[in-house]
Amino acid sequence: MVDQAPPSQQGTFWVRTLAKGVSTVGAVVASLCGIFVLISFSAKCIAMGIYMVCAGVCVLMLEATFLFLFLDLGKWLDSKSDSIRHWQKMALYFALCIPSPMICGSATAWVGSLGFLMAGMAYMVLTIGPKGDGHSRGGPGSVPYGRQMDDLSVA
Repeated sequence: MVDQAPPSQQGTFWVRTLAKGVSTVGAVVASLCGIFVLISFSAKCIAMGIYMVCAGVCVLMLEATFLFLFLDLGKWLDSKSDSIRHWQKMALYFALCIPSPMICGSATAWVGSLGFLMAGMAYMVLTIGPKGDGHSRGGPGSVPYGRQMDDLSVA
């Protein structure tokens, strides 16, 4: 059965808060690394530095909407960011971490991409969700076919 809770309410409170915190820190790290990547002589690295800064600001707009409430766009973002499913955010953050180290290849581009990768992994935990204790899913040690241990007599 599919869980019908809104996307912003799926998962426990501390996991959702951790995912938002990791995503916010990852966006700040990626933006700072993007600024350092901008200080380069290569056109590819300069383009990837601009990309990392813009991507970091976009992630901040999704995760830390309180920073943008002074804009007209901020209230709209606040209402829409909670309706985005966790798997969609996970896919977005994993996609954001790919281009910059592949095109530029500098160490700061790799570190900045790790910020997006951490954010994607935090939302992957929310996407996978809780897994049961083994007994409820028929794992090792569970009672076969719902019978009690008293019913398992050898004839």
